[in-house]
Amino acid sequence: MIGNVIPFILFILFFYVLSFIDVFSLKVADDIKNLLLLFSLCLLIIFAGGRWSSLEVGYDVGIFDYGTYKNIYNSPLNIFSFFSDYKEAGWEIRGQEIGYVFYSSLCYHLLGSNFNLYLLFTNLLLIGLFYKSLKYNEIRIGLFFILFFFAARLYLQYNFILLRQAIAMTIVWVWAFPFLLKEEKLKFCFFVCLATAFHYTALIALLALVMNRNLNIKYIIIAICFFFILSTTEVIDKIILLVIEKGLSVLGSSEGIGEKLSKYLLESEDGEFRGLNMLTFIEAVPFVYIVRRYRNILYGSFIGRFYSNMFYIFLLLLVITMNFGFLTRMCQYFIFSYFFLFSFFIKNVSSVSERKGMLFLFSNYLLIYSLRYIFIWFYSTEYSFFLFKI
Repeated sequence: MIGNVIPFILFILFFYVLSFIDVFSLKVADDIKNLLLLFSLCLLIIFAGGRWSSLEVGYDVGIFDYGTYKNIYNSPLNIFSFFSDYKEAGWEIRGQEIGYVFYSSLCYHLLGSNFNLYLLFTNLLLIGLFYKSLKYNEIRIGLFFILFFFAARLYLQYNFILLRQAIAMTIVWVWAFPFLLKEEKLKFCFFVCLATAFHYTALIALLALVMNRNLNIKYIIIAICFFFILSTTEVIDKIILLVIEKGLSVLGSSEGIGEKLSKYLLESEDGEFRGLNMLTFIEAVPFVYIVRRYRNILYGSFIGRFYSNMFYIFLLLLVITMNFGFLTRMCQYFIFSYFFLFSFFIKNVSSVSERKGMLFLFSNYLLIYSLRYIFIWFYSTEYSFFLFKI
C-alpha cells in the first residue's frame, strides 16, 4: 500500500532538503545550524527507535526483525550466571552473538520489559556514537550531507533490520578506527573483538591494519579489474561457495556461526541475496574522482592516506563479493571512508560549480536509491510508532 511508504518518504525528503545546506553552501546562522543538527539526530533516534509491530515471531517476516529481537529481549539471561545460561539456552538465543545477548539481557534488567524503550535507548546510543565517530575521525565539514548519505544509504537497512551489525559497525567506527589512526593497534584489535561479539562480520575490520601503509594502488586497481571479470563470469561464485562449504564442514552446520552461514548460503542459492547490483559501483564513481583528483593532498596526511587506501580496499572487496549480498554486507564497515572523502571534498574543492554539481548529482542518486529501497522493503509493511499503540 502506498500509505505504508509515506512516513519513510517524508523521512528521506527531510534529510534530502537539509543536505542542500552543504550542497549549495547556504548561508545559515550557526545557532540555526546547531538546532537543525540536533533535530536531525533526534529524528534519527526516534524514527527507528520508536517503531512498533504487531508481528511477534519469525525470521522470515519482513518487519525489521522486530519479532526476533523482541523475543530475545523478553527472554533475558541471568547476568550473574550468564555464560552457563547461554550454553543451555535454545537456538534462538544461541543463534545470536554472545555480546548482543548479554547487552539485550542487561538492558532488560535495567529498563524493564518495555521493548520499545529498549529500541529507543539502543538507537540513542547508536546515533550518538555515530555522530561521535565523525568527530573522532576528524570529519567536521559537510555534516548535513553526510547525515543524508547515512539516512539514505545505511539507516533504513541497519538501524531497522540489521540491528546487531549496526551496533558492531558503530563500535568499529567510533573506537577501533580512531585508535588505529593513533597507531594503537592493540586497542584497535580489542574493539574489533568487542564488535565481533555483537556481529561476527566485524572480523573483516582487521583488514584495516594494512590501510595505514603505502599500498601500491596500481596493483589494487588491477586486482579490482581482475576480480570484476571473475565475478561477472561467475567464476568467483564457485570459489566462494567452495570456501563456504569447506568452512561449514569445519564449523559444523548445527549451531552458531556454522548454522548462520548455512542459512545465508541457502538464501543466496535461492536467489534472495544473489544478483549483481550495479548501483554499488555507480555510487563509487565520485569517490574514484576524489581520490584521483586530490591524490597528492590526501596522501600528504596520515588520515587522508588511511581512508584513501580504505576506499580502494572497499572497492576491491565489493567486486569480489558483489554476487553475494550477505558477503557484500560484511564489507560495509569500510563504507566509512565515504564519509571522510565527502567531508574532505567539501573542504578542499576550489570550484564552486564543481562542488555544487557533484554533490547535487549524488544527492539525487541517494534520493533515488533510498526511494527504491523503501518501495522494495516497506511497501507491504506498515510503519507504526509505539506511542500510538499504548
